[in-house]
Amino acid sequence: MFVRFGLLMFERVTKTFIVGMYLCLFVGLVVWNMPVGADESKPATNDGFERPYGYYTPMILEAVKANEDQRKKINAIVEELRPIIEPLRKKFKEKQTVFLSGMGTGATAEDLLCAQRELGQIRGEINDQYLLMRLRVRKLLQPAQQELYDDFLAKQGWMKKSKK
Repeated sequence: MFVRFGLLMFERVTKTFIVGMYLCLFVGLVVWNMPVGADESKPATNDGFERPYGYYTPMILEAVKANEDQRKKINAIVEELRPIIEPLRKKFKEKQTVFLSGMGTGATAEDLLCAQRELGQIRGEINDQYLLMRLRVRKLLQPAQQELYDDFLAKQGWMKKSKK
């Protein structure tokens, strides 16, 4: 009897530990990917997508002192990738809602793990598209502008560069 009770307790503790571990992992990933925006006076949400797609484009163009031709080409790149990135962002938000509701309602560890994997996969696809965009934009810039662009991007995350 005590052995059975001990096994049941071990199983519950193990499941609770696994769920807690994945919750910590997910929260860490969300926080790690949160952009630090140009307007830090407004509170940010935890999904990393609190700003609409293309929000930072005018700030980037200003930061790199883009000429009119560069502005047109950079805006064209952003608009070209919109039909790819926007649906991924929407899908991420939907899956995130499902995951968080599962966390709140006590879904099984397997279901939570599956949902967390889906979120990671979608996040990876989004990151790939943003990297492609950054590389394409960088090609359009002069060396001095590339430095300004790198400085702007470095200030958008946890590893902020200090001002020189």
